[in-house]
Amino acid sequence: DLVRGGELDVAEANVIVSGGRGIKGPENFALIRRLAEALGAAVGASRAVVDAGWIDHAHQVGQTGKVVSPTLYVACGISGAIQHLAGMKKSDFVVAINTDKDAPIGEVADVLVVADLKRFVPILTEKVKSLRG
Repeated sequence: DLVRGGELDVAEANVIVSGGRGIKGPENFALIRRLAEALGAAVGASRAVVDAGWIDHAHQVGQTGKVVSPTLYVACGISGAIQHLAGMKKSDFVVAINTDKDAPIGEVADVLVVADLKRFVPILTEKVKSLRG
């Protein structure tokens, strides 16, 4: 199922790449979208960035957004507020990318990458693209 703009709906997606306040600005959703595109994933978001007007509510994951259960959930710059975790806790495998090694998202993540997502995500995106041909 698609949301406006032809993007995958997070509620239906097998793979989701989500952005939170840690992406630092709406312009950095371009990084999230490029990684999502490379993975064939939907773009998700935390309530904080939806409330800030960085992205449409259709992308929101959490208690006041959509509850998701993808095979892979990539959380970029999401601290892991309890309301967000409630929306994505059924994910099979969670990769969190965060500069804070103690962020609550680390408690539920299968893999925690402690890195600046503005440096790490473009490298990961290129690697995914090269693997997919």
